[in-house]
Amino acid sequence: MSLLKRTGAIFVALFLTVGLMAPQTAHADSTSEKSITNGSTWIADAWKNKRKQFFAAGTTADGVIALSAANQEPDTVRSMLLDLKDRGPRYSADYPAGLAKMIMTADIAGQNPRTFFGCERDLVVDLKAMVQERPSKSREYWGPYLIAIALTRTNEQVPAWVIEDMEKNQEATTGGFGYMKKGAFIGDPDYTAVGISAMNLVAQKSRNAQQKQRATTSVDQAIKWSAAGENQQTDAAGNTYWQTYSSTNSTGMLASALGEAKVEITSPVGYLITQQQPDGGWAASHDGEESDVMASTQAILGVVGEGYGTARSTQVAEMVDCNKPTETPTPPVKPTPPETVYNTPGKRTFNGREWSTTCEPYSQTKRCRTLIKAKTVKQVGGKFVTANEYVFNNMTYLPSSRSLWKPNPLGGYGKTGANETWTDNGRQWRTVCDTAATGRNGCRTYITSRVIDNIAKPGQPVRYGWVTKEIFNNMVQFS
Repeated sequence: MSLLKRTGAIFVALFLTVGLMAPQTAHADSTSEKSITNGSTWIADAWKNKRKQFFAAGTTADGVIALSAANQEPDTVRSMLLDLKDRGPRYSADYPAGLAKMIMTADIAGQNPRTFFGCERDLVVDLKAMVQERPSKSREYWGPYLIAIALTRTNEQVPAWVIEDMEKNQEATTGGFGYMKKGAFIGDPDYTAVGISAMNLVAQKSRNAQQKQRATTSVDQAIKWSAAGENQQTDAAGNTYWQTYSSTNSTGMLASALGEAKVEITSPVGYLITQQQPDGGWAASHDGEESDVMASTQAILGVVGEGYGTARSTQVAEMVDCNKPTETPTPPVKPTPPETVYNTPGKRTFNGREWSTTCEPYSQTKRCRTLIKAKTVKQVGGKFVTANEYVFNNMTYLPSSRSLWKPNPLGGYGKTGANETWTDNGRQWRTVCDTAATGRNGCRTYITSRVIDNIAKPGQPVRYGWVTKEIFNNMVQFS
């Protein structure tokens, strides 16, 4: 059954009790068009005169998405995109959801999402690598939803665990997406909105038949949750809306997602239009009086009827031309680094020790994992037992442009002389670059970990125990 027919079947049955009705292909009329124009003008004026309200790259991305969905204010969109090209790399560094948002924002604005930060990077390849390396960070907040949207919009297959994570955050009996709080599931309009947008895209574009069917079922269930009276509120005029901390944000997000799923959204659009301020913006609170940037950039999506999943504008020409010929057609030949146990696959004996190295592609370079045969100590049955076997020595990222590492702390965010610390999955990491230990054009990363070590004092027999210490993990080489 098509998406149009199945949503129709759901909403015809619910027509008498909810404010959503039958499937639709368009809802725009002169009233909503005027609302979209006035809202776009307010957002553009806020960008010009109240720039501090766009306090982060993510907020600027919301502005780009809003004006691109409205297909208005191209000069403002271009200015915002230039700001994102400057602030976006730092915002999305080691932040899978942030990088996914940059990718989908670029695509919505008609830009090449792969080269939005420059021709030397492929942001989609970087996202796939980041998701693989940082699964815990990829699961934070809206991470799985934004990753699914970004990958699907760029015709990439969504990893199975991303689909599973979204399903885990969807309540089986009610169909709403949300989160756990004090052992109870909380269905949430914002989560349901981004869940519908993500799953609807997967249902339409996935090349995996099982994924498509699971996503289709998920969208059906989420639509039911959105239509249920206990999850809605009604204004004095009888218009439907949804509310978390902000009724305009939540209604804008959920109405746009339902619009993408071809569900009738006349009632929530009516609510958004009545909540629009005389200056064209939207307040964050129900019946509020002061227009707010975040509320306005998300409320307008509801009036437009599409957003994260399907909105796309070509009003701004592509700003990065990677096909433009260079002034130096013959680039200099890069010197080949000498073969070492750290960069050459295979097994070998070096300095009397046995080494084993494997290498694999990583973004636009390669990384090699090196093992060394050494005396190891394990705790078995409460006793420390020694063995002679291969153990992890370090990871080596082969020479690449320093600029490729701007979003990644392992390369010091591409900065010369960097000294970075961060925590991932409860573990402390530290990267230093261009020091006596790393040499020029290099970084080393250390991780604080619990390990078995000799805890005997000098002159005493060897005695093993657990200690917390910083150990060498990987090195990055720059070309």
